[in-house]
This record gives sequence, structure tokens and C-alpha cells, in this order.
Amino acid sequence: MMKASYWRMVVASLVGLALLPLAAIAQGGSDGAQSSRDSQREVFRQGWAAARRGNQAGVVAAISELDDYPLTPYLEFELLRQRIDKVPEVVMEQFLARHRDWSFAGRLETAWLRSLGRREQWDALLLHGSGSQDTEVRCHVAHARVVQGQHEGLEAEVELLWKVGRSQPDACNPVFSWWRDQGNPSPQVAWERFRLAVDAGEQNLARYLRRYLPASEREWAERWLLMRSRPQNGLRRARHWPDQAHSRLLVSAGVRQLARSDQARARDQWTRLAPRFDFSSEQRAGVERELALFAAVALEEDALEAIDALPAEVRDQQILAWRARVAMAHDRWNEVLASIQGMSVDEQAQSRWRYWRGRALAALNRPDALVAFGTLAGDSNYYGFLAALQLQQPLNLCSEELSPDADVQRRLLRDAEFKRAVELFHVGLAGHGRTTWTRVSRRLSQAELEQAALMAAADGWHDRAIAALNSAGNRRAYPWRFPMAEKGDVLALSRQYRVEPALVYGLMRAESAMQADALSPAGARGLLQLMPATAAEVAGRNGLRYNGQADLMEPAINLPLGIAHLAELQERYDGDWVRVAAAYNAGINAVARWQDSRPATDADVWMETLPFFETRDYVPRVLAFATIYEWQLGEGPSLLARYALGSDAPGPGFACHVD
Repeated sequence: MMKASYWRMVVASLVGLALLPLAAIAQGGSDGAQSSRDSQREVFRQGWAAARRGNQAGVVAAISELDDYPLTPYLEFELLRQRIDKVPEVVMEQFLARHRDWSFAGRLETAWLRSLGRREQWDALLLHGSGSQDTEVRCHVAHARVVQGQHEGLEAEVELLWKVGRSQPDACNPVFSWWRDQGNPSPQVAWERFRLAVDAGEQNLARYLRRYLPASEREWAERWLLMRSRPQNGLRRARHWPDQAHSRLLVSAGVRQLARSDQARARDQWTRLAPRFDFSSEQRAGVERELALFAAVALEEDALEAIDALPAEVRDQQILAWRARVAMAHDRWNEVLASIQGMSVDEQAQSRWRYWRGRALAALNRPDALVAFGTLAGDSNYYGFLAALQLQQPLNLCSEELSPDADVQRRLLRDAEFKRAVELFHVGLAGHGRTTWTRVSRRLSQAELEQAALMAAADGWHDRAIAALNSAGNRRAYPWRFPMAEKGDVLALSRQYRVEPALVYGLMRAESAMQADALSPAGARGLLQLMPATAAEVAGRNGLRYNGQADLMEPAINLPLGIAHLAELQERYDGDWVRVAAAYNAGINAVARWQDSRPATDADVWMETLPFFETRDYVPRVLAFATIYEWQLGEGPSLLARYALGSDAPGPGFACHVD
């Protein structure tokens, strides 16, 4: 293991500091080696802030004061990362070896391997980087093999790098040039990449790739591009195409694509083109399936007949689910039953279809509806709650209490990796902490996971408590799986904006799992997952504080903005929280479109027949979570009855019925 004094010399050489002042700093730091953990955390935070500013001397000063602090390697990591091109190979090799399982290791190793490639350190790159999965590193490694004459199997490796539907990093250009000099790509490979680019929506790349296609086939590439960007125009032109493989493939793809946005036009085009080309039975069945599916998604009643006309091999679970949804949207409850009965045994056993079977039986005034609802009402989920409400009986909610186990908690705190995860949370590096926690949790027993959840909850790290209990399979520890984070602010703001606090909590739990720094792929941020543009608009209308997207990671800013936004949506939709939640998830334009174009139905049917699968699952989840928060707040269950079943009758309460 590298001694601390050696590390300090390396650090000094990296940042250009004289050794004497560094030694003096280290000596001064040793006087406070036994300082409290709070002071160590503060020194670490100062060092981390210095790293973010690029102040490497400040990082060194913090390192020198924190020899025995478990997070000191994070500062060392930042120093190495910032000076990546100047780190001696032996230093990086030893540092990564000692911290192979730390949350920063993969990121640092990739940055270093990329640096070796940029600097053409071929021997070191081949020694350390041959197993990397990073695209840029793989291209550097391939380049190194070209330079060193290691060509065996290289063409196939480069083909894998080239044959993707997106542009590759500039680091790949040298090895792609070598590959082309070997006579690549073949027409087949060129067509494969062209198709991948078209399917990925990378039109510019697809246009570039035309040069690699045989000259006699480039006209078909133009037709692919037209069909992908404007399928209606492409299909009109297809009437004049010869009947050959390219034509059949392109027409079938174009009809399927158009069906997603305009099923009626797609059906019209297919009616015109189907007799014109000698499609295979598989192509015809695939197109007919898509047309029937998207007619069903549009809730067109004749989709039932279109689905029934499909060959048996394409009537899969998705098709049967949408057959049931079309039927319920048009009050054809016998057909709902028929659709469910056609599903697999596993699918029929799902809570969703057990509920809809009961709902169909009830709509048909069949007495066995009571049995169907009765077998489901014991489930503590959205469909189980609805079944209980249909029977006008208390909702089943059996909470399991967790008690601290001092021995198990002490054992966890002796685990260096667990202790590191908790410490990362305390210094504000929750992202690194979650990565570390996930590694630890894979090797913990159920009892250890439950105690870890209690410890995380006590620290206010609610998303890790939820994750630990999910990993433990403990679904009934409701106070910890549904924590009342920021309770004072949520209750006060809910009163101010006249929004039910249980609904706020239900939506917050669905959106972020109480993770204050949550960031979605779309850019939504914080506890209530607000988009920056929405936050700015809400702030302007309500006179709330907001100075940029970083603010949304602060609960004190995120909550007022998010709850004010919910209040605005609540007013827009006349208090209908099914529409509020749908708009929060999919946007007000989508909800307006659904309201204008889809049949008027009961609320539970409206939720089940939404065309976006994410929103279709999201709205019931919000309402189910809100129901659990009603229990948390000591209230009766009224929200789900009101919004899903349209009943203002007092809720039947909660009860615990253990099987």
C-alpha cells in the first residue's frame, strides 16, 4: 500500500506545489488529527468545494488534514481527475487497485484510459484498457492494435464499433479509416448501419452513410429517409415502385410507422398497397397487427373485429390487453371478459385483470362479481383498494413495525463500505452514497437491510430506506416505505394552496421516492420533479423564489413551486385529480388531446385506457400512494373513492386482515 508521505509527494508534483509548504501543511494538520467528525466533514466539504472551483491547492490542504477520514480518497480522486494527463502510470495503477470498488473508480479509470489514448501511450493502454466497454476507449485500443500490428480479429471488432445507429467519438476516426482501407464496409453492413441510423432518427448520419451503399441502391436510401420523415408522402409514392424485396420491406415499415400517429390514414394506405405487392404472410400479419393495435389504442370500437381477424400467432398479451380496454371504453363487458379469459394464466392472475374481471361481472349484474372482488380486496395496492371500495368494506392495510437492533446496527457500522455510504450522504455527495449503498445492499441479509433502512430513515435519507425495504421484500413497513419527508412544510403549503396533503405526498412518493436531488432523464428535478421551465413560470405567476435549476434540488424551493403548480392544475381541472396527475406526468396538451378524442367513461376506465403506458400506471400509483398517506395522516380513505369511483360517500376506513 502506498504510504501517506509518498502520496503527498505525488500530489505536490501533480499540482506544482513546493514540498516544503506541503509538509508544513501536513504538520499543522496532524495537531487536529483527533478532531470531531463534524469538523472533519466541514474540512472535507471545503476541500470538495475547492475541487469544484479547480483550486487544487485547496484540495491538497484538505487532504493533509484528513488522513484518517474515510472519504479522503474522494478528494484524491478529484485531484487525479483534474490532472489526468500528468498522472504517472504507477500512481494511477496503484490508486485504482486500492479503490477498485469505490463509486468513483469506473469514472476515473475511463478518464485515464481515454487520456492514455489521446496521448498515444499504446503500451499502457493495451495493458490496462483492453477490457473496457467505453466506446472511446475501445476505439483507442483498436487504434493501438493497428499501430502495433495486432490485426488478428481486428476487422470484426471495428465493424461492431462502426455498425451503430449514432455517430461515434472522434477517437474512432483513425481506426475507421484503417478499416475502410481493408475494403470495408460491405454493402450488407452499410445497409445495416443505414437502417440503424434511420430507426434511431439520426437523419444526418443516415444521409452521410449513403456514400457507402452501392450506387445502384442509393435511390432506395432516399426512399427510406422520406418514409421515416414523412411516411404519408412515402406511401403515396410507393404506388409506383416495382414489386421487390426493398419495396415490400419499406412499405410495411412505413404503414406501421404511420399507424402510430394516424391509424386511419395508415389503414387507407394499406388497403391501396396490400394488393400491389407480394408481401409475405409474416409481413402482412405484422402490419395488420399494428393497425389493429393502434386502432385499439385510439379506442375505435371496430378494433375488436380487427383484432379478432388477426392470425393467432400475433394475438399476444399486449393485443388482448388492448382488446379488453376497447371493450370497456364502449361498455362491451362481455368482450372484456372474453379478452381476459384469452390471456395467459399468469396475466389473468395479475391484480389489474382480476379487478377488471370483477368490474365486468358487476357491470353484467352477475353475482360472482362479489367473489371476484372479495378475492382481491385483501391486496394492499390500487386494485385491491378499489375492490374493497366496490364491496364497501375497509381497505386492508397491515403495517409491520420495525424495531432497532443494536447488535445488527453496530455490525453495519463496522462495515467500512456501509459507513462510507452514510458518510457520503452526510457531506452532501448523495449520488456517490447511493452507488456505494447499492453495492453494500447486495450482500446484506433481510435483517441487515431492515436495520439499514431504520438508520437511513433516522438520518433523513428516505430514498435509501425505501430502497432497502424493497430489497428486503418488506412491503408492509409503511411508515418507512412512505415517509412524511419535510412534513411541516408540506402540511403548511398544502393548507396555503388548498391541496390535500395526502395527494401531495402520494405524487411526491411516485415522482422521486423522496429523493431531494432526483434528476430524471428529461431534466425534471427534486422532490416534486419539476422541469426548470415550468418552475420559472410558476415562480413568476406566484411570486416565489427561483434562481435557476440548481434551486430545484432544495426542498425549501422545490416544495412551494411544486405545490403551487399542483394548485394551478387542480383549478384547471375543477379538482379532478385523475386529470391533475395525468397532466403532471404527460402534460396539459396530452390531457386536452385525450379529453377531446376519447370516449367519456368512468374515471377508473379512463385511467386504464390511457394511450401512454407510463401515465396509465402513474395515475393509479399516485392515488394508491395517496391512500396510504391518508392512513399515515390518520384520515379515512376518501380520495380513491372520490377520484377513481366518483363516490363522495365517507370512506369505510382501514383495517388489518391477515391471511
